[in-house]
Amino acid sequence: MGTPMRLASILAFLGVALVCAGPASAQTTYNWTDIDCAKSRIAAGPGLKCKVTNVVTTEGNVGAFRRWTAFGTTREGYVHIFLWEPENSYSYLTTGETTAEFLKWMYVNGSSANQFTPVARYGGADYSKFVDTKEARSCAGFRRTGDDRRGGYDWIMGGILCAPPGQQLAEGQFADFINRPWRR
Repeated sequence: MGTPMRLASILAFLGVALVCAGPASAQTTYNWTDIDCAKSRIAAGPGLKCKVTNVVTTEGNVGAFRRWTAFGTTREGYVHIFLWEPENSYSYLTTGETTAEFLKWMYVNGSSANQFTPVARYGGADYSKFVDTKEARSCAGFRRTGDDRRGGYDWIMGGILCAPPGQQLAEGQFADFINRPWRR
C-alpha cells in the first residue's frame, strides 16, 4: 500500500472514530483530589492539607468551575479555607444562600454548626460566629466575594476558624484571620 493510500486510510479511521465518540460529555460532579499546597490557589500555611476538584461544566459547557480547599488543625485551632472560581470569562458565581447557610455547607461539621450570630461586615467580608456542638468549639466564619461579573462574582471564598475545644477565639484573632491574603 502506498503512502497516499496509507494516509487516506488513517484519516478515514480517525474520522469514523471521532464521529462515533460524539461530543465530550460535561463533567457535572465535583471530585476532590489531594494536591501539594504550593500548587493551590489558596495560600495555605503550615499544618494545612490542600485539595482541588476537577473542572465542572454546566449544560452546553459554557459555565466552567473549580473548587479549592485547605484545612487542618494549627496552633490557632481548626482552620478551613474554601475557594470557588470560574475557569473562563463567561462563568460567574452567585450567593443565593445566607452567610450562615454557606458556612454550614462548607464546614466539615456543618450539621453541628449552631447558634449563628447576626451577620456583620469586616474587611470586605460577611462573617458570623457560631458554635460547633459536635466538637464543643467556638468558631467564626466568613464569606468574601470577588469582583462583579455578569450578574454574579468572579470568585467566592469562605473561611472558618475554630478555637481549640473548650477555648474561645481571642479578641482580634478572627479579624487577623479574615485579613490574611488567602487567595493567590
